[in-house]
Amino acid sequence: MWLLFGVLKFFTWLPLNWSLALGSYIGWLIYHLAGSRRRIAQINLRQAFPDYTDAQIKQLNQSCFRSLGRSIFETGYAWFGKTRKLKKYCTIEGQHYLNTAIKKGKGVILLTGHFTTLDIGARMIGFYAAPYNGVYKKAHNPLFNAMMVYCRELYGDELIENKNVRAVIRGLKKGHATWFAPDQDFATQDIVFTPYLGGMASTLTATTKMAKITGATVVPFYPVRIKKHSADRKYLYKIVVMPPLENFPSDDINRDSARINHSIEAMVYANPTEYGWMHKRFKTTPDRKNNFYSLGKF
Repeated sequence: MWLLFGVLKFFTWLPLNWSLALGSYIGWLIYHLAGSRRRIAQINLRQAFPDYTDAQIKQLNQSCFRSLGRSIFETGYAWFGKTRKLKKYCTIEGQHYLNTAIKKGKGVILLTGHFTTLDIGARMIGFYAAPYNGVYKKAHNPLFNAMMVYCRELYGDELIENKNVRAVIRGLKKGHATWFAPDQDFATQDIVFTPYLGGMASTLTATTKMAKITGATVVPFYPVRIKKHSADRKYLYKIVVMPPLENFPSDDINRDSARINHSIEAMVYANPTEYGWMHKRFKTTPDRKNNFYSLGKF
């Protein structure tokens, strides 16, 4: 693990484009070696894109794994990279939505999803949102978790474990912008089932409840790698800030949860190759019995 940290830090001294090219190749290797994750991604993609041919699904799946490989080195840049250098790589679209929400002084829930650009995106959104808190899920490996927490604490004002809801609410009440990604399967927490990427997904109600308690504005955003022939090519990344959710929350928890999913879904369909399709997002089913990933449906 220490060797891995050393390698990641070493690569921050090299041009980022070199690292991304190497990461793409590593992602290609992972695609061919990690059969179970490749199959999970294929099942998720088939559900989300029912009109795609097998060849299109395979091509998209391979692109997603190449994106995953790039994220390895991006994590190193997010953890160990200099702020001055990283700012040169990044631009933002829709910053006025974020500025308006911050000026209200009631906190901002920075709603996003688990994209492969997660770490570098979380670092870069902090350049434009202050004061800024992050939320993280504890890693299984103690050493990796310790390093992750140490580095991510440098991103903003406070880093909060996802189970510490009181700390998240406290930060929002102080007027902090808070990074929050509720798009994974949290079977043991307070959930409802709402449409998501072609299926019915277990959906956290926490976003709605936190907004209701604090009066915070929910502002969706996602990070994206800038394509080679884009007009913004002088940058490598763009933070895309979407319009805040209006008239949110309501008195209908199911409707509000569906709106959260719809917002993240819009990000995914706008940028599918960089989403984390390898996660068992539909593992928890409404009947709590069937295993979506072993049904052989796809």
